[in-house]
Amino acid sequence: MIKKFDPFEYENIFYEYEVKISNEEIKQIFLLVKKRHNNDQYTTYNNFNVLNFPILKNLKKQVTDILDDHKLLLNNNWAALYNKGDNHGIHNHFNSIYSGIIYLEGKKPSPTIFYSKEFSKYFHNFTKNTMLLFPSTVPHEVEALKKDEGRLIISFNTLRK
Repeated sequence: MIKKFDPFEYENIFYEYEVKISNEEIKQIFLLVKKRHNNDQYTTYNNFNVLNFPILKNLKKQVTDILDDHKLLLNNNWAALYNKGDNHGIHNHFNSIYSGIIYLEGKKPSPTIFYSKEFSKYFHNFTKNTMLLFPSTVPHEVEALKKDEGRLIISFNTLRK
């Protein structure tokens, strides 16, 4: 499944894909990220590229096949787990072409909020087994969670082929 859309009309093109990932793969990602606490949250950022783990070769192939269609290469990637009080302030990924979020697991998880050039908001709802591909320069955030959600994601950046 592919969904192509522009939440801000004539500014950016976002893509949404369905990915297949097993419960065992999700469990392994959870275990990897749970061992890494980095200041505000649990994340493998700056520690290792989670999609390089052999158990995730199926997911990595899905991602790289999609990126091939866009003439992009997978660059750095990481997992993050959000619970009560965790957030990720407004940021972008300026050293990348497109960035991605793979939504893995969560209990009524919070959306990712994207901002237009005029800072109007677009809320992208968390949908399990969905990969969102978006222009890396688009500002986005996850606001502080009000409850434990177990919001588990993989994020990544890309380079041009």
